[in-house]
Order: sequence, then structure tokens, then C-alpha cells
Amino acid sequence: MTDQATLTVRLAEAEDALHELRLGRSAVQVRTSDGKSVSYAAADAGQLQTYIGQLRRQLGQRRRGAAIGVSFR
Repeated sequence: MTDQATLTVRLAEAEDALHELRLGRSAVQVRTSDGKSVSYAAADAGQLQTYIGQLRRQLGQRRRGAAIGVSFR
């Protein structure tokens, strides 16, 4: 099992890579939790999102939802 610090670093790298793809970069490389290097192209963004979800689950993070509005009367 990969330690939490490593998973946190991998998650940040994967989120940065997804951001780069969304900004128009043609391809990015990400190190997986087992240390392998994987390339993702814009067409693979869904797979990268799945990987990000897996990392979040391993870290015990909940899925980010929409913001909840609060109003005071």
C-alpha cells in the first residue's frame, strides 16, 4: 500500500495534469501510485478523472459537490 504522503503528491500531480489538458495541452505525463509513468492525451481526460477519483478514495476524501448556498433573513 502506498503511504498517504505519496498519494497526496500523486493526486496533486494528476489534478495539475488534468488542468493542463483542459487548458489545451495535447498530452501530459503522470506518475501513478505505484511509480509508473502514464501519458494522457486530451481524449483520455475521462481516464485521468477516474484515476483522480481512485486516489481521492484511497485518501478517504469525499467527492466534491456543488457549493451549498446559505441565506440569512
